[in-house]
Amino acid sequence: MLLEPMNIPPKAEGAFRVIHTADWHLGKMLCDKPRHEEHQRFLEFLLSVIQDNAVDALLVAGDVFDSGNPPQSAVAIYFDFLSRLHKETDCAAVVTAGNHDAPSHLEAPRQVLKALNVHVVGQWPNDPTNAVIFLPSAEQPLLTIAAVPYLRDRDLRTGKAMQTREEIERDLREGIQRCYAGVAEAIEQAGRPGVAALALGHLTVVGGVTSDSEREIHVGGLGAVSHACFPQAFQYVALGHLHRPQSVGGLDHIRYAGAPIPLSFSEADHAKSLRLLDFADGQLVRNEEIAIPAARRLLRVEAPFHQLAERLKDLTPPTEPLAPWLEVAVIDPPPGENISDQVTQWLEGSTCELLKVTISRSAASHGLSMAEESLEEDAQNLLSDPARVFERRLADCRAEPFTDEDREQLHLAFRQLLQLHHENESEAPPPSDNGGAR
Repeated sequence: MLLEPMNIPPKAEGAFRVIHTADWHLGKMLCDKPRHEEHQRFLEFLLSVIQDNAVDALLVAGDVFDSGNPPQSAVAIYFDFLSRLHKETDCAAVVTAGNHDAPSHLEAPRQVLKALNVHVVGQWPNDPTNAVIFLPSAEQPLLTIAAVPYLRDRDLRTGKAMQTREEIERDLREGIQRCYAGVAEAIEQAGRPGVAALALGHLTVVGGVTSDSEREIHVGGLGAVSHACFPQAFQYVALGHLHRPQSVGGLDHIRYAGAPIPLSFSEADHAKSLRLLDFADGQLVRNEEIAIPAARRLLRVEAPFHQLAERLKDLTPPTEPLAPWLEVAVIDPPPGENISDQVTQWLEGSTCELLKVTISRSAASHGLSMAEESLEEDAQNLLSDPARVFERRLADCRAEPFTDEDREQLHLAFRQLLQLHHENESEAPPPSDNGGAR
């Protein structure tokens, strides 16, 4: 059931109340447009929900920031929110890193934040015991949390030359299972019988519905696991990475919170929400969604060129606080037409702000060759996705004497290099501000 904020039921006496969120992506841009104001409005809403509903703990299951070196404006609203959370509520917070976060950046203020009742786990510890958090205290716990961050390849396996897809997939899957089994064993050994336990995670679980705004999380997408990898010791599994709120495997206690704002136009129709959890007597007794009010809508209109003017004329923008942003996908435009200028003219007087125009060709249009069709593709989008560039280049190498096995190995090698690049990029120190000196 989707609850409106004003209809959240009161917390039962003795219950421990939790809010599950993930994928804030602070510092995110969309077509060079900052999302700062949308994030600020979300955090204000989140704080009001916590204040009004006696929430005891806030979970952030990874991707706090959109990059390993986020802009100072994003860092500022993160710390401002945590400061207000401590000053204005009695709510603890548990924050784990996602694949977009730099573990060292997230953990740098760890000891200071602990004084504010904020617990941060940026990287998988050598001892799983260090990922176990007891709330409200270790002496009198009401909830045990396995704060598992994004598990990087090096946490899960030792790479070997010429491994097959099947071998990499097996090693990743077994590594993830080993980590969750280890933290479940650490909780059991801590000796807190009758205390509910939940686990966090930032990963891909088989059956989850994706959008185009999630970065591939392991080499070739091979790190996807079954819901069976989570031990039964956990009454709830709080997931991050997929941006659509959803359960997994038909199990309501294994859930993605989803991103709190739409991060790409592919998420335009997503209903964003928080997850409300109540634990009592060692059990999960409430598990419901709280609707997040939209600060800004993302709209997408797709139509053949000859129908587009009428479709845009009939567009009725919603009345959110911030002006909606629009993507227009044009099918089969006439050659030589300045499509962006034409769309802008048709939108004159609209409250929508046009951010993006894309062009596509139907299979039957003018008998275009693949080479001609590729020229119509949005070049900026293509060049922003190295994996797609590589796939195009590999597809163009039909004349080369590559066997299917060769192509498979090239594909895997590229994915591994790209994975290493993303991880190294997120862990690099921020650029110097000393006037450009190197």
